[in-house]
Amino acid sequence: MQLNVLYQFNEKYAPYAGASMTSLLENNKHIEKIRIFILGEDLSAFSMDRFRTLSAKYGSFLNFVNTESLVALMKEMNMPSYRGSYAANMRLFLSFILSEDVDRLLYLDADTIVTGKLDPLLSLEMGDHPVAMCLDSLVRKHKLRLGFDMADFYYNSGVMLFSMKKWRERRCSERIADHVRNVRAWYASPDQDLINVVLKGEIMKLGPRYNIQPAYLAFSLRSYFRTFGSKGFYTPEEMRSGLTSPVIYHFFRFVGEFPWHKNNVHPDNDLFDRYIMMSPWDDYVKLPADNGLVLKFEKVLYKKLPRFIFIKLFRIAYEDFIKKANRDSLKYKTNKHM
Repeated sequence: MQLNVLYQFNEKYAPYAGASMTSLLENNKHIEKIRIFILGEDLSAFSMDRFRTLSAKYGSFLNFVNTESLVALMKEMNMPSYRGSYAANMRLFLSFILSEDVDRLLYLDADTIVTGKLDPLLSLEMGDHPVAMCLDSLVRKHKLRLGFDMADFYYNSGVMLFSMKKWRERRCSERIADHVRNVRAWYASPDQDLINVVLKGEIMKLGPRYNIQPAYLAFSLRSYFRTFGSKGFYTPEEMRSGLTSPVIYHFFRFVGEFPWHKNNVHPDNDLFDRYIMMSPWDDYVKLPADNGLVLKFEKVLYKKLPRFIFIKLFRIAYEDFIKKANRDSLKYKTNKHM
């Protein structure tokens, strides 16, 4: 049995990827061979040595993939960086950089923690689907801006299970590159929107247990469905099942903070603390989030208000954020092509 896992991140995210990789290896010792690929950007020798130490401790195979040519290609295509890094989009072009002996491949964001066994994904029947993903917990109206219907599925790109054979057969990387060059490169959620738009109708739906997102933990399911609705999303039964047997937690930003920030209110704080302390980054020191007044006020409201009231404000704030991000991406695209 062999598990292939891919991470992509820059130096800033190395400690968080270290916590994620520790959780992956600690909870999947029963898998005979785990092969980890790292698409790193500007990784220091210090961080790379720590990843090697971690891999050696568990007897996994570690491969740092050279990404210079890939970054050059993305710059040539005028593909946007995300928060100053090209790492976010690297996995969209896997067929250009991974050898053909890699077929079933699990991609994990650096801000994930694995708490369960991953071998069921190795035997999962994917049919003709090139990739399997979980649904996104927050996006609703944004789908309409992308040309989707409310009933259409929109997927979160933090956890992706690739069938590289089908990915290559369907020329997914080439089609994404063509879309970037000739249709649109600038999106509010850069890599995630690209995948959803270009591969619409081709993505297999994974259950929520493989991408447990902060909103699922911060709010009751009743409040969540009342606020966000159920159209184009999991059923309440699917959500209850996923929360009963979680496998992968995905702790993206919540109320302006990540669990690696000092004094955060993130629902995954304890989980992150557990695995960062088990990793070679056990000396990690948390710093406060560099947030403005709006996010600081949002955090105060989260602490003070009943959750069934706060979630309504949370949705309004998020939809305003994604609306502005979409407007900015269109403006930037226009300016780049004037």
